[in-house]
Amino acid sequence: MKPIFSLLRIVAACVIVASPLWAATDPLTEALQRQNQSRQQLNQLQLEQQLNQLKRNQELNRLQQQLNQIQSQSGDPARQQQEVNQLQRQLNQLQNEQQLNQARDQLRLLQLENELRLKQLEQRQIKETDRDQQFKQLQQRQESDRVEEQLRQLQNRR
Repeated sequence: MKPIFSLLRIVAACVIVASPLWAATDPLTEALQRQNQSRQQLNQLQLEQQLNQLKRNQELNRLQQQLNQIQSQSGDPARQQQEVNQLQRQLNQLQNEQQLNQARDQLRLLQLENELRLKQLEQRQIKETDRDQQFKQLQQRQESDRVEEQLRQLQNRR
């Protein structure tokens, strides 16, 4: 009967020690998934920013070339000036839009980086909580072993 009782105690202790560990891996896995998702969003945003920057630069170059071409043409000066003014306005508007879009993109990038940092912090906190739980369980197990040893010693004295 004693071997079965000891075996049951060992199995119960293993279940008690392991169950919080199984539960703790769930939040950690979720935190890792959220962190990876944020990283992917961050990378995607950076690629989109680069693509948009290239498109804006192409448009700026096109307008600048048109502006240079009109300025180098001979013809009606009043008409040329009107076209130059119109192209200059388009160029200025495009540059302003580019600056605004860059600022928006930079803000979104910073937001995603902050989210990623928060998720990394959350992951570290989960790991610390897991370690604390494991430490407490180890202490409980040691205390349980100590009490069992005292109980055995008392039983052996009888």
